[in-house]
Amino acid sequence: MEFKKLLGNRIYVEIPKKEESKLMVDDNTKEALQREMLKKMSKLIVYSVGDLVNNVSKGDVILVDPGSLSKAHVIPLSDDKDVLLISPFDVIHIW
Repeated sequence: MEFKKLLGNRIYVEIPKKEESKLMVDDNTKEALQREMLKKMSKLIVYSVGDLVNNVSKGDVILVDPGSLSKAHVIPLSDDKDVLLISPFDVIHIW
């Protein structure tokens, strides 16, 4: 069931898909794959905004402070949809 409304000074952003691999890789390859995932995390799509947020809109592509992403909460919206909860104060810019 989809939520009715996001309240307050909050933003939900979509979590980029991570390709699953069953291959064993060495540490250098693993590090390279993590760097690629971080590149995907540099441009996040806004899924929903709280009723007090007025400078970011649903569908915007944003850059979020990387330090805040490591502390962001994963919110399960449904069986197949999770989002990250961030603060609008952590948005650096909008493309």
